[in-house]
Amino acid sequence: MLFHQYKNIIQQYTIEELLQSDLLQLAHTHNISSYYTPFEHLNTQAKVVLVGITPGKVQWRNALTATQAALSQGLEDHEVLAYSKQQAAFSGPIRNNLIKILDAIGLPEKLQLQSTAALFDHAQHLVHMTAVLPHAIFVKGKNYNGTSPNMLKNAFLYQQIQHYFLPKIQLLPNSLYIPLGQSVIDVLIHLSSLGYLKEQQILQGFPHPSGANAERIQYFLGLKPRADLSRVTDPVKIDQAKSQLMQQMQDLHF
Repeated sequence: MLFHQYKNIIQQYTIEELLQSDLLQLAHTHNISSYYTPFEHLNTQAKVVLVGITPGKVQWRNALTATQAALSQGLEDHEVLAYSKQQAAFSGPIRNNLIKILDAIGLPEKLQLQSTAALFDHAQHLVHMTAVLPHAIFVKGKNYNGTSPNMLKNAFLYQQIQHYFLPKIQLLPNSLYIPLGQSVIDVLIHLSSLGYLKEQQILQGFPHPSGANAERIQYFLGLKPRADLSRVTDPVKIDQAKSQLMQQMQDLHF
């Protein structure tokens, strides 16, 4: 576990020192760098696996802040990592949007919950939160967007997937995988082609819950009429994806 290697560093330095240095750097090549993020907690009993691209700077900061707070309370290492994941994974606007989308497609009913929000609270035992690139990736110092470069074609990024993500999904062979974004779908489909999971385990069709995707989310949720959409939003594509998604949800059984 990498946490044992970086635990003392996280304790000894301030958040700003950690974020602005290479103290937590795992690897780098050309313009791409990977930084340790304390998201190693694994829930092997999870029915649902939420899969993002990679922790961004906000999530990375929140994870380190939560880890420091948990360590100061004298918690055991596994408790520290569980707390960090609960506090920081998909934190910020992305979490609220994700909850609204998953509530709208009926996931809570399938899990016998009132809302998907419970997955971040008292129903954490039902979910594992991760990313295809579990440790924070930055390209030229900025958040990696999942497409430039293509992580299935870039040797450095693909190695990160193989080393840090693949071992986790091998321990979660029967879960429902909920990918956030097309690039994550592409990775999961690729891994399914290699036999690591079945394509029907991958829930596809909803817009990425990023705050930058607000208009598509509003239309998907029925909060913005087609007539008011900008030219960059394709309602036909969203409607088709939503229809397929709702059918997949209807057929879903845990």
